[in-house]
Amino acid sequence: MVGSRRSSVALAAICVFTTGLGIWNVVRYPFGSGFDALEHMQYADGLVPGGALPHGVGEYYTPPGWYAIAGALDWVAQKLGVSAYGSHRAGIALNVLFLIGTVLLTWAIARELWPHREGAAIAAAAFVALLPVAVRDEAMFQPATAALFFSTLGLWLCVRTFADPRLAIPLGIVLGLAQLVLVASLWTVAVAVVALAAGRRWRELVVALVLAVVIPLPWYVHQQTTYSGFAPFPRPPTPSARVGNTEAGKPKPVWDRRPLRFYFDPGIPAVFTHPYRWHFLNLALPTTYAELWGDWEGHWAWNGSSGRATDTPSRSARRLLSLQSLVGILPTVLAVVGWLALLAASLRRPRWLAVALLPGLGLLAYLYFTVAYPTSDGDVLKASYMLTTTAAWALAFGFALAHLRGRELTVVGGLLALVAVAQLPFLVY
Repeated sequence: MVGSRRSSVALAAICVFTTGLGIWNVVRYPFGSGFDALEHMQYADGLVPGGALPHGVGEYYTPPGWYAIAGALDWVAQKLGVSAYGSHRAGIALNVLFLIGTVLLTWAIARELWPHREGAAIAAAAFVALLPVAVRDEAMFQPATAALFFSTLGLWLCVRTFADPRLAIPLGIVLGLAQLVLVASLWTVAVAVVALAAGRRWRELVVALVLAVVIPLPWYVHQQTTYSGFAPFPRPPTPSARVGNTEAGKPKPVWDRRPLRFYFDPGIPAVFTHPYRWHFLNLALPTTYAELWGDWEGHWAWNGSSGRATDTPSRSARRLLSLQSLVGILPTVLAVVGWLALLAASLRRPRWLAVALLPGLGLLAYLYFTVAYPTSDGDVLKASYMLTTTAAWALAFGFALAHLRGRELTVVGGLLALVAVAQLPFLVY
């Protein structure tokens, strides 16, 4: 009983922290900053109230779900006399609710899977709340945080469907809606299907899959008939930005489009001493890691958004970015080790399978995209493209901590507390 009370207090504290930090960052983050912010705003403004989708420009490859909600809030704010500056803040504020919802759902999934490991649930919730890429994207006008919420809701419903078959209907609806926010939510659809099939929940599988296909189908038909296809990730880069994917006018095989060092070079020591553009350019491991824990492209801790090679962070920003790379080591190792352990344990527990498979499937999809469409500026290497897998990584992190005992747990817990404190200056804009 005491443990449950402490767990509830800890969860409430995490939610209060997430809310306060999110509101602060939404208010202070510069208007129009962030990844393709102006294009996202143009999409929302054109969709509500005009009902017009962008045609071949901007974010035309992104489904309209989040833009419809954000655009409606913007429109209401304008009708209430709020300035354009303030109206777009109303749309961004949605992300605060979506991130809080993700924190709560991650905790709920952990409690569902491991009811006697309250510490694992709290650790997983804290991982989501403190992950730099999630906090950073929360303050930007973009749909990735909403996609994270719907994907996590889908994971929770998938886990709960094993106990209550009636939840197959809401599971299918959520998986369908998630695809109308970002098509990258397909990874969650795939792992839910595999988990239900492995658990021989055939009726639930059919119901959920039919709804997950039918709901976003009009969008896929639109993309197919208008542009002859769709991409789960943002559109392939423009031809002028592509490198290494053609030879003598013919496309190269995917496996020949990146050099071997792209896959394996860790970028050490630059990933810790200079974790920002243009260092370790087009190296998958260090660039993705620096974007996950820091700000390689320059949209948060420093301004490198112009893309010029002469753009460099200030001395204080460099110190902050280097610290972020250092503090990210321990939680990353725990998350990876926990994921491998969870994957092995899930082979005999189909109910765990969706959570265990999602990190790996997200990595494979991300790797395919970054290899299939190489660019000279490394723009395709963004940790945000894997944001929908955050809850699963957080649960793996909690799973790893749950297996520590005694002195090990005390030492690792103390180090993680220092990590959390050390990165607070980065999380607050």
